[in-house]
Amino acid sequence: MAKGRQQVRLPQQGRKTNDALKKPTDGSATEATHSGDPLSPANIQTAALQVLPLLALAALVSSVSQATLSPVYGSIPVSINHLEAITATVLLGFIARHLWRDWIGDVSIQPYLTLWAFWIPIVQMYLTPFSQNWGPVLGAVITGLVCCHTLLFGSGYAAAQALEGLDLRAQLGAIGGVAIPALVLDFLFFRPMEYGLARLVPMLWTWSDIFSPTKLLYVIACGYGLASRPKPYWLLSLGIPSLIISFMANPHFDASPRNLEVLNEGIAMSNWTVLERQWSNTGYISVVENSELSYRALRCDHSLLGGEWLLTPERKQNEGWQVSEPIYAVFSMLEAVRLIETHSPVPDNSAKALVIGLGIGTAPKALLAHGINTTIVELDPVVHKYATKYFALPTNHNAILTDAVTWVDNEVRNAVSTKYNYIIHDVFTGGAEPLALFTTEFLNSLRSLLTPEGTIAINYAGDLTAPLTTTVLHTIQKAFDNQCRIFRDAAPAPEDNSTDTSTPLPKKKGKDKGDDFLNLVLFCRNFPSDEPLTFRSPVNRDFLGSRSRAHYLLPKPEWEISLPPPPSLDGEGKGDGKGGGKADLLKKGDDGKWRKAQEESAIRHWYIMRGVLPEVVWEMW
Repeated sequence: MAKGRQQVRLPQQGRKTNDALKKPTDGSATEATHSGDPLSPANIQTAALQVLPLLALAALVSSVSQATLSPVYGSIPVSINHLEAITATVLLGFIARHLWRDWIGDVSIQPYLTLWAFWIPIVQMYLTPFSQNWGPVLGAVITGLVCCHTLLFGSGYAAAQALEGLDLRAQLGAIGGVAIPALVLDFLFFRPMEYGLARLVPMLWTWSDIFSPTKLLYVIACGYGLASRPKPYWLLSLGIPSLIISFMANPHFDASPRNLEVLNEGIAMSNWTVLERQWSNTGYISVVENSELSYRALRCDHSLLGGEWLLTPERKQNEGWQVSEPIYAVFSMLEAVRLIETHSPVPDNSAKALVIGLGIGTAPKALLAHGINTTIVELDPVVHKYATKYFALPTNHNAILTDAVTWVDNEVRNAVSTKYNYIIHDVFTGGAEPLALFTTEFLNSLRSLLTPEGTIAINYAGDLTAPLTTTVLHTIQKAFDNQCRIFRDAAPAPEDNSTDTSTPLPKKKGKDKGDDFLNLVLFCRNFPSDEPLTFRSPVNRDFLGSRSRAHYLLPKPEWEISLPPPPSLDGEGKGDGKGGGKADLLKKGDDGKWRKAQEESAIRHWYIMRGVLPEVVWEMW
């Protein structure tokens, strides 16, 4: 054999490479390398590119899941303890990886997370029919655990697995290597990300229907697939049937006209039809119509913003109707703000009115019909669109589509010259009143927009025996120097027979958990007087051809209630509501203090709404 082709086997102990020789024998690397130093920039970058997308997707799941549960359970019941629960779930995912590491090994769960995310819309579709039996709290908990927290738990688990390449347990100890990164990522990344997305996402689906929550569920599933390092396409392809089912048979999905057909086929047996629906910044908005009783309503999540009995040929011919009639008496009563007697009455064509909160627009329509220059402040642009399209709100008004608190503060701060003769304050959301619009600060600002002899009508819905309701009523009275009178919108109904003509459907048999929940209307004036607030007698033109206005416009003396005594409250805003305390006024920043009371109010309102519309209408959206 030629010399140059000879091969000589060297002893193993003597085969040292130059790289090996450069490494110190004590194990401390002088230069970070990808293979040698777990905390090298390359390793940290690799871990971050796996962990951060997973936790960002988990934050998005949290926001979108709440939105998709709100039409069935209401936004407030869905939010009960939500922040604490999602924080704990992500931490549990980190801990589970630590406990199960030896058992499961290095198998990645991310492909399975992707598959599960694809099927969540279908699972949720099959869970919602149980809402009537589960109720607003248990139902939201069960559905949230299955459709939201499973993904959050899996995301925390996968994130902990991705961090193992950094060998943090060797750096920080057995406990610190698990607890410290889990707490840091949970509280310094996941929680801020969830907070930001919870405010950004509603803006996105208001801007374009492409970003609706039901579509975002599939975007999230695709995101998990892209974030997964292993991509077994045979496994991921099992999610495709879910998308097909959603297009063909899921009434909650809103990607094609077929979905609306499926929805209407499902509720047709109850004589209901959804005319149009859209997600917006306050939630899921839809227009529903009952063919049997011929009335139409505007829905926001799990509550009704108002509705009208339709002017049908039969009603016009047989009953002498001239216009559509509101289904709730309170909307006609609010118009009595024009009837409050003042020293110098203002002709309608010279008057200006401000309406805070639109609903279907019953009261502002009447103001416009009387020739009053009317400005409407409404947070939700879709509510304004549907009020115009389906409830004949005239377009000859000034629409301000923004947050009322911000707008009023700006008007007062800028010292604008516009003053209003009438203000109607009618806001309601999520099964409870937005407290920011009933604080001393907001009411004082609102009062400053009235003319010296201006008047205001305020609608507040709540339990008259609850401390929160009493506090709000005292706050309103104080803001207007006790120049107010309070009326309920209907006579107390007999215990065994509901005679509230403002409720479109009879209440169901059984325990009604909203018996004490009622609409209150406060009428106040902007000038002091020793004489009680009075109303002029209405004339025919005040009724605008409406039978409901003829019956409800002038507040009935027998429906007037006295201002309840201040409740006895503890430091958390709780009390028996029996009086004996000092008047506790609602102030800016008190939302947290009354959170529990609002949650209880929203739960009671949920049961009321389930007695107004059939459960299938709420469950199928």
